[in-house]
Amino acid sequence: MTRAVSILLFLLIPLSLFSQESEYLELVKAEARLQGLFNQLYSDSLSDEQPFIDSVRKEMTEALSMQGSMDFPWSRLDRIGIITSDDRRMRVFTWHVIDDVDHYRYFGFIQVGMKKGRTKLYELKDNGKPQRGIMKLDQTKADWYGKLYYQVLTNRHKRKTYYTLLGMDFNNSHSTIKSVEVMAIQRNDPIFVRSLFFNGRDFVDRLVLEYANQVAISVRHDPGTGMITFDHLVPFHPIYENSFEFYGPDGSIDGLEFSGGHWIYRDDIDARNID
Repeated sequence: MTRAVSILLFLLIPLSLFSQESEYLELVKAEARLQGLFNQLYSDSLSDEQPFIDSVRKEMTEALSMQGSMDFPWSRLDRIGIITSDDRRMRVFTWHVIDDVDHYRYFGFIQVGMKKGRTKLYELKDNGKPQRGIMKLDQTKADWYGKLYYQVLTNRHKRKTYYTLLGMDFNNSHSTIKSVEVMAIQRNDPIFVRSLFFNGRDFVDRLVLEYANQVAISVRHDPGTGMITFDHLVPFHPIYENSFEFYGPDGSIDGLEFSGGHWIYRDDIDARNID
């Protein structure tokens, strides 16, 4: 190594470190601004939330477009859901506001990681449509059935990577909805994948579970079985058949098993095999 090259490297290394530190400090400042906005948005004394919603969306767009934002933890944003795929290719941010006990609005952004540390950002726009019993739907980022995502699973099949999202919709004062749906990334664009769930009779686009507000159910990935497990739901009384606000768990467990590039429904799983 020549003396000139050595001097050049000596000068460039501090500049690189300074640049990284500067980027990190800007992310810290952006996080603090967002934390303040969310604290105000969820304040009980807030009379008009729309200006804060607009400010959050604008600030999120700017913050999540910054260099290094996908690797930044955003740990102080504890009022929203933040999930990251195992391969760190996808990161999803979701949150909600309550208009009244029967109306919730959801907001979200998806970050997609690309080469050389670059990212692309996409906004999820809630269509406000009811989700009850809808297993087949042409869902897009601009026509999104809003929910809070709380877990993402990464599965691969024949060179394709699928991102399975577990989410919850508070729905209304009578019932809550949990769902399982799948996204894939095509040309750095996240899209919802259709017909990836087999329920024993038909291929559908997602799993939807609606149940009474006074009960709680679990929908989660079980590392022991590798399946998505969930409580089997039944009406409290036969007269409530298909009235899902009167459904609850009966103590048995069902599941979804990823096999052959699809999620296959399995009923009555032996609970002794579940972690």
